[in-house]
Amino acid sequence: MAGGDALPYDAIALDEAEKGFWKGLWETAVEDAVVDLGIDMVRFGPCACGVVTEEAGEPALNFVLGAAAPGSMSDGYLPAALRWMERQDVDYRVSLSPGLPELKQAEVWLRRHGHRLMEGPAKLVRDGSSPAFDLPAGIDIYERVDPNEDEAFGDPFAEALGFANWAATFFFDLPGTDAWHCFCAVDGDEPLAYAAMHLHEGIAVLAIASRLSKVRDGIGQAAVLHRCIAEAARAGCSTMAVAEAGTDPAVGDRASLLRAGFVDVARTFIWVPRTRVPM
Repeated sequence: MAGGDALPYDAIALDEAEKGFWKGLWETAVEDAVVDLGIDMVRFGPCACGVVTEEAGEPALNFVLGAAAPGSMSDGYLPAALRWMERQDVDYRVSLSPGLPELKQAEVWLRRHGHRLMEGPAKLVRDGSSPAFDLPAGIDIYERVDPNEDEAFGDPFAEALGFANWAATFFFDLPGTDAWHCFCAVDGDEPLAYAAMHLHEGIAVLAIASRLSKVRDGIGQAAVLHRCIAEAARAGCSTMAVAEAGTDPAVGDRASLLRAGFVDVARTFIWVPRTRVPM
């Protein structure tokens, strides 16, 4: 679907919700990691800049969001945001979400200033209706409300999003944090899959991750997705979206998401500085 086509969601509201998801992760990183790894996030109007300066070669962890939101170009926020990013000396990505009002202006500016368009991830979205499938039999779902309940909670998310192992720090303190819902699907004593979902003004943004490399044909993901969808519906959410860090989700996770009613509605436009494009 082209960026100018009508989309089945409020693109501006979803953009803000996605920024809220990443802001929540950056805010809950443990203090030692923040200091040692140079974890920071700043706002320039609608543009949110996230960096991990000690992971300078990882665009998944160094990014600009909201780059086509209202005011990003008309008020000069995107150029200011990229000047700040360049000073951090990191390989970064600029994510332009389809449907945002200043998309074309941002694309023109980025191209003129030495950036190159790369293949972006699918934007997987569903409405806020209740789950249309049954909870898989024999699987228990537990809500994590305290970080000490499951010390391994963050590890699968770091892997699922393509982060280094230390990046589990972004997820460890999420259970019990305001606006977050964290779940684990368990078969007996064996954790199968996890979900972390952030709610923002009627929109749910979530990440899912498997604990094992082969999980009973996606049953773990289906179970946590069932709980997330039900929880979002109870909260009155109109839209659910899957978080991405510049790449598509793993094949198994994507299949579970599509079966749960998520739809590939468009692709995010990813821009990188031309001199930093990997050869």
